[in-house]
Amino acid sequence: MTKPRLKFWQIWNMSVGFFGIQFGWGLQMANMSTIYQYLGAEEGDIPILWLAAPLTGLIIQPIIGYYSDRTWTRLGRRRPYFLFGAIFASLALLAMPNSSALWMAAGLLWILDASVNVSMEPFRAFVGDMLPSEQRKVGFAMQSVLIGAGAVLSSMLPFVLTNGFGVSGESTAESAIPATVHLAFTIGAFIFFLAVVYTVVTNREYPPEDIAAFEKMKKESAGWGNAFREIVSGITSMPKTMRKLAWVQFFTWFALFCMWIYFAPGVAKNIFGGVPLGVTDQALNEKLDADHASLFNTAVLVARGYGERKAELAKDVVAPPEDSGGLLAVVGLKAPPSDPAERLTVGDLQTILQAALESTAPSEASEAERDSPMIRTIAAQLLTVTRGPEGNVDLTSLNGAANALSERLAKARKYQEGAAWAGVCFAAYNLTAFFFAFLLLWLVRHAAARNIHIACLTLGGVGFLSILWIDSPNVLLFSMIGIGMAWASILAMPYAMLSNALPANKMGFYMGVFNFFIVLPQILASVGLGKVMEHFLHNDSMKAILLGGFAMIIAALLNLRIDVAETE
Repeated sequence: MTKPRLKFWQIWNMSVGFFGIQFGWGLQMANMSTIYQYLGAEEGDIPILWLAAPLTGLIIQPIIGYYSDRTWTRLGRRRPYFLFGAIFASLALLAMPNSSALWMAAGLLWILDASVNVSMEPFRAFVGDMLPSEQRKVGFAMQSVLIGAGAVLSSMLPFVLTNGFGVSGESTAESAIPATVHLAFTIGAFIFFLAVVYTVVTNREYPPEDIAAFEKMKKESAGWGNAFREIVSGITSMPKTMRKLAWVQFFTWFALFCMWIYFAPGVAKNIFGGVPLGVTDQALNEKLDADHASLFNTAVLVARGYGERKAELAKDVVAPPEDSGGLLAVVGLKAPPSDPAERLTVGDLQTILQAALESTAPSEASEAERDSPMIRTIAAQLLTVTRGPEGNVDLTSLNGAANALSERLAKARKYQEGAAWAGVCFAAYNLTAFFFAFLLLWLVRHAAARNIHIACLTLGGVGFLSILWIDSPNVLLFSMIGIGMAWASILAMPYAMLSNALPANKMGFYMGVFNFFIVLPQILASVGLGKVMEHFLHNDSMKAILLGGFAMIIAALLNLRIDVAETE
């Protein structure tokens, strides 16, 4: 079947769904590691908690690719998968920030990633289905444009909500996950769903050329046994170009996963000097749980008093003049109004602590409150408060506890500020990818996709390596330029090279198999990187980025094995 050339807006319409998918994906990439740390995870725990992401891709992608090649309904071939994946992914996005424990967040990540993969995998094959071969590079580059736009907006959304709209970025006794993250994920859920529905509604797919032959093939290959045999057969009989590209993908995505796992905690701790709330000392945790249950009741009263004092201070804020540069604050170029918590003094905390310790009001901490990082942090400080012979609170120890708690809360705010700035950095590399994708639309007409990819991956590797020696938040943005150029190429050039080397009737299947070499390195990182961090990198998150830089350079060099004539 000869496919007509599509106009710009037709290619745009078929790609809008990827904007929504990437919006949800971008929220996950920028926030999951810090969500885990808000809930008490250590650096060495984070990789295995991310295992859901690559493992679901390993299982879901080839299966969805296989079955979408064999699907034809009133909605078409790929669009049913877009729609159902979007429904469940949006529900998972709504639930994620309500996680109260690590196991809950990890479980929701399984659901979210499985659903995103159901939507995302057929989108790659959709380009091959709908466009003639000479327009496929343009189609994949267009996806990069919209992926970049979705990722930019989603990555910096928590930062914008705090700096532009005054949404609190601080954890509370009720939720370890800040309100900014709650609201960002809610917005992301609706954008994900609406963008995918737009693509479903504005596109019609080409039916199989011979519907009778299609139904016969579908019937003959029905069943999980046939699917498994064909998937295994497809892996062992991959086209030569696909095998070479597989190694490029392996090292590329290992590098990216190192960044996605450890960049936000690294920025929050190493550059901003922050520490999330919670008690990491196991012996202290056991002591609190075994011998000092009553302290949790007092800690709940302290948390309530802290919240009430913050609310009082918030009412005293004088509205800034209209020319105060609010837009500059939104984009990080001007300091926003201070958080009420920053104006709360040590004297305020001492008063709150004393009132809670002397209170006779009944208060019984719930199980959820006892597990709250904020409540446990306060309880640990209450352990240091002593009483005199007559049972009165010792003011010296009370002042020491107030000072220590003030410093601890300040470090927690710094951690949250750093996590939000990491989102801005993610937005910066995605914004670079967004604009560079327009240049890719021109470059693909004048240069081989392989050569473009070599240059972009090299620049990305340099960007990774430079992060290790940076100690200024603003300077980090320059490193993101090279990473953004690499990201734009990663999202387009491998698929452009591959699509012209695959049989049309197995486009979806081989695209699914190709994604094995995206998820396998991520599984390797999830299983092994925690041990590497613990035994060799001293749990320094920024050093994990160094591994990513070397992997990205290796990926660039492996492109030299690919024959340009096979991919154009």
